[in-house]
Amino acid sequence: MRSFLGRACTAAAALVVLLPGVAHAAVAPPPPGTVIRLYQMSTEVFANPGRGFFTYTETHLRADGSGHVPLDPAVLASARVTEGHSLVFRIFYLERYRAADSISRADLDLVRADLTAARSAGVKVVARFAYTDDSDEDATPARTVRHIAQLGKVITENADVVAAVQAGFIGRWGEWYSTRNFTRTDWQDRRQVLSALLAATPVSVPIQVRTPQIKRRLAPKTPRVGIHDDCFLAGTDDYGTYTGDDREWLAAQGSSMLVGGETCAPSARSGWANANAEMAAYHWTYLNPSFHEGVLQSWGSAGRDEAARRLGYRLRLLKATLPASARPGARTTAQIILVNDGYAAPLQNRPLRLVLSTGVRNVNVGIRTDLRTWTPGKAVILNATFYAPSVPGTYPMSLSLPDPVPGLATTPAYAIRFANSGVWDETTGRNSLGVSLVVTR
Repeated sequence: MRSFLGRACTAAAALVVLLPGVAHAAVAPPPPGTVIRLYQMSTEVFANPGRGFFTYTETHLRADGSGHVPLDPAVLASARVTEGHSLVFRIFYLERYRAADSISRADLDLVRADLTAARSAGVKVVARFAYTDDSDEDATPARTVRHIAQLGKVITENADVVAAVQAGFIGRWGEWYSTRNFTRTDWQDRRQVLSALLAATPVSVPIQVRTPQIKRRLAPKTPRVGIHDDCFLAGTDDYGTYTGDDREWLAAQGSSMLVGGETCAPSARSGWANANAEMAAYHWTYLNPSFHEGVLQSWGSAGRDEAARRLGYRLRLLKATLPASARPGARTTAQIILVNDGYAAPLQNRPLRLVLSTGVRNVNVGIRTDLRTWTPGKAVILNATFYAPSVPGTYPMSLSLPDPVPGLATTPAYAIRFANSGVWDETTGRNSLGVSLVVTR
């Protein structure tokens, strides 16, 4: 069996083809010993890693020692299971450090503890750090950069559960306006903050800035810098989020650039039709489900459910042509066709494996692809060639898309689930293809 494992993994091959639409491509009749399986679409709202509506949380480190509220893993896990929230938004207010250069070890440990709580709950964190939620009292640029260096070490240690870090720090709520220490005309100080964040955090962690103009001015060619629009659908320019041709520019960006945020006020254009069109055009990955209530309620339950399904990626199996029988060690092939019904491509590449289950151990056939190229509305064809097991038996087949980080790879909560009825196995984190390969001599 050990020799077969090596052959299966090294012999695997794959081809990814993007088709203009979701119609099935014309294919030749399947060869003998293969079966064709069609898959039923599911409309269920469920959690998938790094996308969707999030659980909003905030905490404070005030000068008098008050305000800290730790993350509760049980609450986060419940929201993941019952509400489909795989993300938690966490804003850390650093009030006591506006006039201090160094964050204490005890307070850094509080940040670490929150990230540990997220990991135990099976969710990831969108983090923001700010100095105030009620004034313009932020820290000086030099002090902010020092704090970023300290916090960056915590983020780096826990990058496996950090979905993104918002640029934060500057101004009220960390939204880069209403600031005492950063002028609107001197972009060099703001550049220092963004550059410090990029330098202090791993390249696997996206950084989000508040407006397209910030990215276009400070990081136009940095793919990991995305946008968070925190006044989505408010007025014609989302309360200053967009200027000039920003909307056209954003729509032209790749669907794997991270875009998310929240609504903040009802307007003439905040209804569901506009919301749906703009989330699709700008490739939204996540959204706050608790603010603004007036905007979200106007979408109706059908609109909110569709947003919950389509934010980020939503991968759905269409058709598979699979081997149903083979001789031991015989060369065989599988073809799988799927589509992304979401607003965006997956932000993170991860392994894709065809799993043949033996009951005692699993045989993994790696399929080479890059999920970040699985753009919305396009069918993806995967072809895998491998050798049948050398030991006769019945091998149910499934697809596995685990987290790429080894520490999370065996946790089902961090694996991608397909939007099909009857395929997901929550105990293994795999998607059944509904066909078994029978190996006989």
